[in-house]
Amino acid sequence: MRVMIETDAGGDPDDEQSLVRFLLYASEWDIAGIIANRPLARDGENLNTVRTGLGIVRRQIDAYGECYPNLVQHDARFPTEAFLQAHTVPGHNDVDDGVQLLIDAVDRDDPRPLWFCNWGTDDGAALSCLRRALDRVFAERGPDGYARFKSRIRLSSSDEFGAHTYDIAPAFPFWVDTFRPEIDRRRWYHRFSAITATAGGFDIERDVRTGHGPLGALYPTNTTHPQKEGDSMSFMYLVPTGMNDPNHPDWGSWAGRYGLQDEAQGRQYFWANQSDAWRGTTHRENSLARWAEHLQNDFRARLDWCVNPRDQANHPPKVSIDGELHRTAKAGEEIILDGSPSTDLDGDQLHFAWMHYAEASSGHVAIDLRDADKSRATFTVPDAPAGAAIQCVLTVTDDGEPALTRYARVIVTVADE
Repeated sequence: MRVMIETDAGGDPDDEQSLVRFLLYASEWDIAGIIANRPLARDGENLNTVRTGLGIVRRQIDAYGECYPNLVQHDARFPTEAFLQAHTVPGHNDVDDGVQLLIDAVDRDDPRPLWFCNWGTDDGAALSCLRRALDRVFAERGPDGYARFKSRIRLSSSDEFGAHTYDIAPAFPFWVDTFRPEIDRRRWYHRFSAITATAGGFDIERDVRTGHGPLGALYPTNTTHPQKEGDSMSFMYLVPTGMNDPNHPDWGSWAGRYGLQDEAQGRQYFWANQSDAWRGTTHRENSLARWAEHLQNDFRARLDWCVNPRDQANHPPKVSIDGELHRTAKAGEEIILDGSPSTDLDGDQLHFAWMHYAEASSGHVAIDLRDADKSRATFTVPDAPAGAAIQCVLTVTDDGEPALTRYARVIVTVADE
């Protein structure tokens, strides 16, 4: 997967918080670029000793580079500091570096689309480079060239693109707004902090800022919400955990679960308007809260990777299923869900939990899931309408420190009689 982010680092310090986490997941994607679109840091709100947005981003990449010799022991896919620095550019209104980086990435001869994450901009930041790039492409290539260019872009992003989002056809092929809507007077991107800040006993000073190398030490704390990280869900949505598929936001991920926007009108435009039943309540926040401990433990482990050799840190299990992940079965058939081939790189003991993810399923089907706390569970396909999709998620957690979790999802579609 190709990923590019645009940050107004130098404004609200939560961009810097999110960038710490993003860099620790740099092994999970092909990073096509990092665009810094705020020329000068905002006095008063931002306390970074570096006073330009680009300088703040480069400072964090420098710190990542100091951690790199350790990180690459744990995952050989981590890109080098030199690679990240070479793909980090200014996106100010008076320069074309960010616009050109983006156009080159979209035009590249690569069958994969570009996932673009704009982390939001406000006073003192530049226009989004994607908005500027689309303006240029439309002017230079005309409607057909514009349509071809736009078809190569997927958004996990705030909306900073002006008329290109709703008014200029065609629509973006796919957009997940990980920032909105506001429900019960609560904006979704503010809820990451409230839901995850102490999940599983997570402690920002112990687990990030001290004893975990120079990158964690750059995690600021002077945000309006503790550990705000309002931008993190844009890329947490893309982390390949085995549970999520970025093309199916309604299935759920470490960024919650999403449905079509109220104003979608035929567009594939999604936002966080879905609710999950969990631990006796039904609420949107449950779609993130049910995974909060897992994702924070994963963050903790990656910070351990910054300072510890491979044999002194934990690594996530590898979840494998005996059988197809997508199946078709008739009513009355017994389905065997077998995760016993799953393994752990560190030799840790594994704990299994199967669940029927009813909210992600279709057809309002109930099932009796037997032996759900074992590696091998079963259920009988109920009498349900043809085409109903029953989704079962396997959660596998090791007993390392911290305990790490990965998943698998099996979808059973009810066949015609």
